[in-house]
Amino acid sequence: MPDKAALRLSARVNRAAYVAGLDPLAHRLAFRALPTPVAAMLADRTCIALYAPLDDEAPALRLADALIAQGKALCLPRVIDRMGTMEFRAWTPGDVLEEGRFGTRHPGADASLCHPDAFLAPLVAFDAALMRLGQGDGYYDRAFARYDNALRIGLAWSVQQVDEVPADPWDMRLHLVITERSLIEAAE
Repeated sequence: MPDKAALRLSARVNRAAYVAGLDPLAHRLAFRALPTPVAAMLADRTCIALYAPLDDEAPALRLADALIAQGKALCLPRVIDRMGTMEFRAWTPGDVLEEGRFGTRHPGADASLCHPDAFLAPLVAFDAALMRLGQGDGYYDRAFARYDNALRIGLAWSVQQVDEVPADPWDMRLHLVITERSLIEAAE
C-alpha cells in the first residue's frame, strides 16, 4: 500500500503537469455543466458546499450558476483553526472572498452559517473504491463525519485517479467523483 505523503506528492506533480498541458479551451470548458445524473442526485438537497480552488484543483465554482438555476443555496468552507475545524458560510457568485489560512479563500465571518447536505469536495487523489486523499489535515474528513448524511461528491481531473488510496479508519468514501471526462461511481 502506498504511503499517503508520497502519494500526495506524486499526485500533485501529475495534476500540475496535466493541467499545464491542457488545451486552454478544454480547460475553460471543464466543469461548466452539472451532469444530469448528478443533478438528479442533488434534487432533494438544498445547501451545496463548493470550494474556492487552490492552484490547479478542479474549479468547483464553475458549477455555481448551474446549482443556483436548480434553486440550491451555496456555501463555502471557512477554516476556523489548525485543529481541523471548518464551518460553512453562505456564498453567491460575486461575493467578496477573504484570504484564509493555507492560501484558501472564503466568505467573511458575517456571512450566514450553513449546514450543507451535499459536498462538492476537492481532493489530491482518489481510487475506484472512491476513497479520497485530501491535503492531509483532516478538515474534510471531520466535516464529512459531522454531516454524515450529506452527499459526498469529489471533483477532480481524470489524472488524479490512482490504483489505491490508503485509508484510515476515519476516512469516509465519496459517493461519486466528477472529472472533466466522466462520472465515477464506486465499483461494486
